[in-house]
Amino acid sequence: MVKKAILPKVLGIVRDYAPKLAKPKKVSEKVLDLSEGKSSYTVFDEAGLPIKDFNTEKAARDFLRGDPSANMYTVGKTGQPVKEEAPVLFYKSRETIVDAPQEKMSADRWLNYLNSKGIKKAEMRDTSLENFLVSSGTKTFTKKDLLKEFDEIAPDLEAIALGEQAPKSILNNLYKSVRKIDPDAQDTRVGGLVKYLQDSLPNVVKRDNNIDDAALNSVANNVNAYMEKVFGIKSALDEGVALNAPIPFKAKEPLVNLSAALGKRGAGLPQEAYARRPNYSGQQTLSGGDNYREILFKYKPGKLRKTEPEYNYAHDFGLDKSKAKNAFVHVRVSDRSDEFGRRLMFVEEIQSDMHQPIQRAMRDAKVRGTKFNPRDGYAMRGDLPPPKELAANKQQLDLINLKIENLLATNPRSKALPKLQEEREKIRNILAESMKSKNIGGGDIPEGPFQTSQEYMEFVSKYLLRIAKDGKYDGVAFSNPAIKNRNLSPGDRSYQGNLGAYGPILNKALSNVSKKTGANLLNTAIKTPEGQVYGGIKMLNLKNNKAAEEIISGGISAYQKGGVAHGRR
Repeated sequence: MVKKAILPKVLGIVRDYAPKLAKPKKVSEKVLDLSEGKSSYTVFDEAGLPIKDFNTEKAARDFLRGDPSANMYTVGKTGQPVKEEAPVLFYKSRETIVDAPQEKMSADRWLNYLNSKGIKKAEMRDTSLENFLVSSGTKTFTKKDLLKEFDEIAPDLEAIALGEQAPKSILNNLYKSVRKIDPDAQDTRVGGLVKYLQDSLPNVVKRDNNIDDAALNSVANNVNAYMEKVFGIKSALDEGVALNAPIPFKAKEPLVNLSAALGKRGAGLPQEAYARRPNYSGQQTLSGGDNYREILFKYKPGKLRKTEPEYNYAHDFGLDKSKAKNAFVHVRVSDRSDEFGRRLMFVEEIQSDMHQPIQRAMRDAKVRGTKFNPRDGYAMRGDLPPPKELAANKQQLDLINLKIENLLATNPRSKALPKLQEEREKIRNILAESMKSKNIGGGDIPEGPFQTSQEYMEFVSKYLLRIAKDGKYDGVAFSNPAIKNRNLSPGDRSYQGNLGAYGPILNKALSNVSKKTGANLLNTAIKTPEGQVYGGIKMLNLKNNKAAEEIISGGISAYQKGGVAHGRR
């Protein structure tokens, strides 16, 4: 049994470290002890460890539904091996440390080794690894010690999805689509399928807007039987239809959408994956899509950067501020079928409220030939060494932060916490005022990961490919400048920004993702219900691409363009 996370984990470890001559640790699966108990089903936590046993699967799932904190828990048969799913991304720098030929080196030699292996500057920056090694000078670290430090200083990333159950909207859109087709004007084989769907789909979505599962299954069985009898294709809804199959598009499109409604291909995430309903459904989206949802990405700073200010995302997704704290980019997606009958996850927008204003100000200053004011930039990073006269304050702040973390982990009700937190704020203010008086520091927004448009577009695209692969989509397609600017005039600043962001910048990002994952970068076309056809739409293709699916399943390097980690590209 593969442990299936509702949302794939953004970043994680693909290999555990084992010292030389030691027996390698097996981290890919955990086998449960069957010596006690007669229960048939077990609830597992996000690490694959058993929490509670139940006699029936229903009882186990009822337990999950009753626990709001259990959105990453899974249900499996008691005693079966639980295999961890690989994270979507991994840090190449960590893998490179694991592969180091020497077990012990000084910090400066570790830095030279990582640079010689081509680790991108962006990764060394975002993980705090470069600043940590520079600050450590000639201090010696074993491989084990450096990996421990890495895991504590590198940020952790989390995805929050907002959406709602997809089948209703998919079926409603499917019915609206086939209702516009005149079956008598089609090839008789297509007309028969269209006529059947026109007559049967109204019985599937009931008046109370709920789905009649029995009616839906009946439609599915009849459509599969029709496709086998008329076109000679077995299990068309389950296996999909090849692009070169001699089937007219008017028959392919309903098949793709019906398959998605059944949860067989291109179904997206289950209802339990969503934190709440989407907040911007229907706003500035291309008409004709369904299964609209939003994904917000946030980061948790490592131990060296906990003194930095927290960021409240500008877009309001209806989440509690504590849940959206330090969000750095969001994506808005819908599902569509292209003009070739492929079921695609379609990216309506990729945007970073954290990075876009600052990066734009930096670009504008460069164009004007003026010096960029640090006050308009990111806040001073906590992993940078302060001036010598402030070093003692910084050390005291780090010590207080460590005490607070330990108390929160062991005794969160400790009476010492409020005093420690008060003392922390005093030292933070002292540091801030001292920095300000010396003209050191920056603005109020922390420097989150993946700062440039190309960096966060690559990051988001890799994550969506994993969701698409898990949901059996045929690929991921992206808005282009023509789509983004359809309601704007050339004089608008957003119009000009879209030309660059969704043109050469996105194209470069997708080219890098294609090389890294093996997903073919193709052009496709999408038609709206109004008859408008948008061509030149970039898509990362997964259809009939088992090699790409295998690479994506094993985890992708978060930054590095090339190289091999754990036998993967």
